[in-house]
Amino acid sequence: MPAPSPDVNTRRLSLEGAPNVRDLGGYRTWDGGTIRWRKLLRGGRLSNLSELDQRLLSDFEIKVICDFRNAHEYRLDMTKLNTLSAAVIHNLSISPGNQHDIIEISNIGANEMATWMTQINRELALNHCQTYRKMFELLLKLDDGAFLFHCSAGKDRTGFAAALILSALDVPRDVIMEDYLLTSQYYPPAGELEYLINKYAADKPDVDPDLFATLTSTRPEFLEAAFTAIDENYASMDEYLEQALGLGAKQREHLKRQYVE
Repeated sequence: MPAPSPDVNTRRLSLEGAPNVRDLGGYRTWDGGTIRWRKLLRGGRLSNLSELDQRLLSDFEIKVICDFRNAHEYRLDMTKLNTLSAAVIHNLSISPGNQHDIIEISNIGANEMATWMTQINRELALNHCQTYRKMFELLLKLDDGAFLFHCSAGKDRTGFAAALILSALDVPRDVIMEDYLLTSQYYPPAGELEYLINKYAADKPDVDPDLFATLTSTRPEFLEAAFTAIDENYASMDEYLEQALGLGAKQREHLKRQYVE
């Protein structure tokens, strides 16, 4: 029986200065378990957190942050955490999917950009297994506190990471897609398109605004492309998790003890 749709009223962290931050808690697994709340968080950049945001995140007792942005992205939007945070930031750089590099090659049209975004998601699944494997290694080592993973928008690199974590915890694929598509409600927030256009105006003054709209969109076919790539190259998601990401039965049972109730 399919799990219920996520409660969008409680799932999102209403931060003033960070886009698309939300809790993966509450999703049901195939065997009737429930992902624990306040343990697994996904989001976008953390460079403009207000004082209120900082206090809210401190309440989550975040111990590990995985940042999928590359060095250039980080320099443009440096993570801002206050002294109350005990989080250790790990840079797990993934360049495909970062807005800067996409804008740099943006002599393509909006329709071509959608095709490009689909290809990026295939690439995440097949060419960046080592980075996502490192993410799981950090997750497996965490004994208490919360785990937050993010990129710039919390959309593609982060969206696929969330899909992997939920898959490893036996959340059904249709529910994983529901979580992925929540980004279309939360991102881009008000002013984000203007922020991006201004951010890249000096280097690319003639970029078509429709390109930004496509770049910031979240579409089922993007994540489906990643799943299709896995299905084409592995016998099952279980095989992909074990062979590509190092998550055998023992590791997945450990994750379930930590994050499923």
